[in-house]
Amino acid sequence: MNSNETNYSPHGFLRPAPRSEPAADSVTIRRPSVRTERLLGSPRKTPHNGTSGTSSTSPSRPARADAITADPVAPGADIFWNTSLRLVLEVLDQRRNPGHLKALLSPTVLELVRRLAISDNPTRDLGVARTHRTHVHAASPSAAEVCATYQRGNRTFAIAARIENTNAEGWIVTALHVV
Repeated sequence: MNSNETNYSPHGFLRPAPRSEPAADSVTIRRPSVRTERLLGSPRKTPHNGTSGTSSTSPSRPARADAITADPVAPGADIFWNTSLRLVLEVLDQRRNPGHLKALLSPTVLELVRRLAISDNPTRDLGVARTHRTHVHAASPSAAEVCATYQRGNRTFAIAARIENTNAEGWIVTALHVV
């Protein structure tokens, strides 16, 4: 047994964490952004109504009923998606055991992620996956269509999913597509 094999788990497919990550004690938790607070349903702190320079009641630009009654993204969907996305990417990078995602993914999605993690993926050689942009679109009050881009080295990849909120278990990823 050589020295490289001692770093792997008994399952044989986990890699040690890269040295580029910050030390665990140096990570700070940031306060959610104003946009996140707005998506979670917090009231605005200013009277700004979202229009730019013109009155929403002007004759040249009538008020849109859908803009006034549009529901915000389901509460907690963006936070759940960002967290689960990072964990899925860690599994795909072979830095986390797929079993850690059992509470976040439906059984079929969990099996998909397991298979992707053990597959021979040449993009892993480009470097660690880093999230770039994430998007959340409410499909219903209890479901959202989500997508994100992530980078490996100088290349950009995409991932999309559907997340659903079950009252008993909270949010869960029910569909996943990695491009």
